[in-house]
Amino acid sequence: MTYPWPGGARAAVCFTLDFDGESPHLWRTRENPPASVGELEQRRYGPRRGIRNLLSMMDNLHLRATVFVPGWIADRYPEQVAEVHARGHELALHGWCHEAPTGLTRDELRRTLTHAADTLTAITGERPVGYRSPSWDMTTDVFPVLHELGLTYDSSLMGDDRPYLVDDLVEVPVDWATDDAPYYRYVGGDPRPPATTPEVLAGWAAEIAAAKKLGSLCMITVHPWLSGRPARVAALEALLALVVADAGLATPTTGELAAHHREHGTGYEVPLGELGRPGHD
Repeated sequence: MTYPWPGGARAAVCFTLDFDGESPHLWRTRENPPASVGELEQRRYGPRRGIRNLLSMMDNLHLRATVFVPGWIADRYPEQVAEVHARGHELALHGWCHEAPTGLTRDELRRTLTHAADTLTAITGERPVGYRSPSWDMTTDVFPVLHELGLTYDSSLMGDDRPYLVDDLVEVPVDWATDDAPYYRYVGGDPRPPATTPEVLAGWAAEIAAAKKLGSLCMITVHPWLSGRPARVAALEALLALVVADAGLATPTTGELAAHHREHGTGYEVPLGELGRPGHD
């Protein structure tokens, strides 16, 4: 199937940041906080230094990204979130404290996402229109809540490598293979060391080349506390410079691609009832 990418491009690459900092650790350990502060400080590198390293890199390339940010991070680091917005990037929802929807009731999900949306709006003056579930953990209860909040797209599922519709929301699909966390996340005691930067970027270059060949989407997802480290930023800049310079590749924000799909996209819609149904009757 040929997809009508923006500007007549052959394929698309979306560059996205999950700016979650220490929020996943705080949520995961909320009932029994550990005495160790090692992982907290490791994750705080993201808001302290990593986000600005990545913003400078994108400035150099004139590349705009979508930054999915938990409301707690926006509340704790409003200056960094305001700077993301001031530099022209899209901000979108990523829970309140990186809590997975599978652990919340629908009312709790509505309340936390409303709080997060209000916090982002107070900082930027713009209401977010997109959502990415923490850890890409989804339930069918999420979509009605997104509708209630006036959102137009989700970016949490992996059912295609082109945008499609789920319950009349545009789904801009993701992929674990082009997320930095499986490769770089190392918090001590793990059975393997983090992957090397050349190894990761070679794999992502292959994903981008394949997307261009087949006319699909390559969704790149990075975390400032992981990919915001200097050597990783430098490698990302080298890779993304080739993407930006390639006329055959569109580089929209996730929100721009969702809006484009709403107006020009081809494909199908997955009804909400089918989404949660097993693959056999």
